[in-house]
Amino acid sequence: MPIQLLSNLNYPIGNIINQELQNAENVQMAVAFLKYSGIRVIENSLNHCLSKGGNIELIVGLDFKTTDPKSIHYFINLQKSNSTVKFYCFGDREENKTNIVFHPKIYLFQNKRETTGIVGSTNLTQGGLMTNFEVNTIFKEIKPLYFSQLQAIYNSVKFTDSVFSPDEEYLVGYSDVYKAFLENESNAKNDRGIQKIVKEMQKKEERLPGTIPSIKSLIIDIIKKYQQTGNEYVQLQDIYEELEKVVAEKKLNYKMDTFRNSVRGELNKHEDESKHPDNMHLFIRSSERKGLYSLTEKGRNYQGR
Repeated sequence: MPIQLLSNLNYPIGNIINQELQNAENVQMAVAFLKYSGIRVIENSLNHCLSKGGNIELIVGLDFKTTDPKSIHYFINLQKSNSTVKFYCFGDREENKTNIVFHPKIYLFQNKRETTGIVGSTNLTQGGLMTNFEVNTIFKEIKPLYFSQLQAIYNSVKFTDSVFSPDEEYLVGYSDVYKAFLENESNAKNDRGIQKIVKEMQKKEERLPGTIPSIKSLIIDIIKKYQQTGNEYVQLQDIYEELEKVVAEKKLNYKMDTFRNSVRGELNKHEDESKHPDNMHLFIRSSERKGLYSLTEKGRNYQGR
C-alpha cells in the first residue's frame, strides 16, 4: 500500500490527477474552489474518462464567491450531455444548514484493480493543480482502507441538505454576486441589491435537486402518509417520531441532538400565517388543538427538495 507525500514543487499534483482520471471508472471530488483554469488542466482526461463510461461526481464550495461562474456553467452543460456526471454545490456558510466554511480538497478514484485517494491543499484551479506550493497525500490501495475512510468523509458532506445541483437560472444570480464580490467584496456585502439577489438565490436552492430530501419535504411526506389513513391533522409528536425513523432507515445526515428543534423551526417558518420573509406557506396549524398540523394547497403540491 504505497503512501506518498507530494509537493507541487517536486511534481505537480495535476499530473497525478490527470493520470488517475485516465484510468478511473468512478471519480468523486470535493473541493472548496473551482476555477475554469483548473478545468482546462484536466479537461482532456475528464473527457477520456467519460468516453470510457466513467462516473464523475464533483462537489464544489461557494464560500467567499471564489468559484467562478464559467466553471459552474461548464459542469452544468457537462452534466446535461453526460448521464454519468453529477455536479453539486455546497451552499455558502451564511446560507447552509451547518453554518460551516466548506473547505475540503478530496479526490477519489476507483478502477477494477485499485483505488487512489488524494487529500491535501489542492483546489481545482490551475494554480492549485500545477504551480502553487501545495502539499498532498496520495494513497494507492488494492484493499481500500484509507480510501474508505476518505470516502466516508466525502459522503458525510454529500448527504446533507446544504448540497444542491445548480441550473442556469441559479447561475445568473450567482454571476451577478460573483462580479460584485470581485470588484469590491466589502461593498458587495453591504449592497442592498446584492443582498436581494442572494436571498433570491437562497430560495432557488430550496427548489433545486440535492442528494437528500430537506426537512420540510420529509414533513410533507409524513403528513401525506397520515392523511391517506383519514387523518387531516397530524400531531407534532407523531411527526417527530416518524421523521426520526426515516432518518435512521435512510441514514440521512442530520444532527439528531437538535433535529426536533429543526423540525419545529421548519413548521413555524412555513406555517401559512407565519411572518417569516422566506415563508413558502406549506403548513396549517390547527386553531382548535395545539400541536396539530396539516398541509396547505401549496404543501400538497410541493415539488421542491
